[in-house]
Amino acid sequence: MEETMEREGKQVLDRLIRAGHEAYFVGGCVRDKLLGRPLKDIDIATAALPEQVMRLFAKTAPTGLQHGTVTVIMDTYTFEVTTFRKESEYEQYRKPKSVEFISDLNEDLRRRDFTINAMALAADGSTIDPFGGAEDLRSKLIRAVGDPHERFREDALRMLRGIRFACEYGFELEPATWDALIRHAPLLAHVAMERVSAELDKMIEGRAPDRAVDLLHRSGLPRHFKQPIDWPLSAREPLPAPIARGKLERVSGAELRWAALFAGLGMDADAAQTAMKRLKCSGKKTESVAKLLRVDAWMRGKVAAFGGGIGAPAETARPRPLPDETGYEWTALGCVQFGKAAVRDWLSFAAWRAEAMDERGWPPFVRRAADWLERVPVERVTDLNVSGGDVAAELNGKPGPWLGDLLRDLLVDVALGKVPNERTSLLERAKITAKRED
Repeated sequence: MEETMEREGKQVLDRLIRAGHEAYFVGGCVRDKLLGRPLKDIDIATAALPEQVMRLFAKTAPTGLQHGTVTVIMDTYTFEVTTFRKESEYEQYRKPKSVEFISDLNEDLRRRDFTINAMALAADGSTIDPFGGAEDLRSKLIRAVGDPHERFREDALRMLRGIRFACEYGFELEPATWDALIRHAPLLAHVAMERVSAELDKMIEGRAPDRAVDLLHRSGLPRHFKQPIDWPLSAREPLPAPIARGKLERVSGAELRWAALFAGLGMDADAAQTAMKRLKCSGKKTESVAKLLRVDAWMRGKVAAFGGGIGAPAETARPRPLPDETGYEWTALGCVQFGKAAVRDWLSFAAWRAEAMDERGWPPFVRRAADWLERVPVERVTDLNVSGGDVAAELNGKPGPWLGDLLRDLLVDVALGKVPNERTSLLERAKITAKRED
């Protein structure tokens, strides 16, 4: 598919060039091609004006005309084609006041953030690299184009992007660029939390989450988010030991990574939920992470009440056997309260805790719980082979809150294996339970 993308991209270049306009691949696709990495997309810069671009191609979309961008729609892929431009003074440390269309490629590349993103690739395969981006790729450096102080004053989000690129590619931030980043960290207060969140997502869910956390903490950037967050990343003190050990990359999955980060930082579900809301994370992700941490707290509470050393620090653990019936009961009740998917995710999370937090006893429990989980027959009321109407009719009662409570009792009984999930058995159990509660 990448070959198709490049072929169609070159077709766009060819059509622009044959019409008498300069045109080049620019930005991330050039960087990744020189590094031998897969291309995610291809952006094109051209001397052609937006209206000229739209006349040349059958299918286009005016996705950013004020900035000179037209999306060209080919058979398989789309390409953002942007007119060479020069940007005026920036407003609120984020956006230029105005854009001027120009005919000079080098001047267009000069406005970009880092040298590794300020290269162009011509149709004949030659590289245009006025700021030494290729050399910085070889040296594994993230270096601002020109004056780093000016680049960060123009767009404060570039500071987070610089850290993300360093982590994604295993590069170092060039000293002057790093110093400017630390100096201008307070400017991040002008950046919308949605943009901050998008960068953090890519870091935490990316190739080097532990290094990202370290660089964020050392840079002081989290202390200057537009919405303040009460977490150790915003403190000047050393990070908590579980995070300082650098174990986040050992767990995979977006929600699991975030939950592991919060747990390692010593934050419970409520604190994590507050932090994610302030970061403007999606409601779905926020709820998934909070639920995972609630499952963890709930299960750890069960373990603590049982005793036996599961989850205790290695030097104090004194495991005693956990009866199968007890472990199954915890697992079944967890499924009823939180859902099987959440409990299944928690098993991976608990295995991570054993290593990251040096807590013994979890791996054997997790292996057994995986089997117990598969044996749990139901997790929600709709899984019961009887409806609320059936129960109400059997008991000659009118629907109401009592009915929901009774169905919940039946669900727990089936999950624990106290009654089979069969209509007759469930209705009989409903009558017994109702009489007991009268």
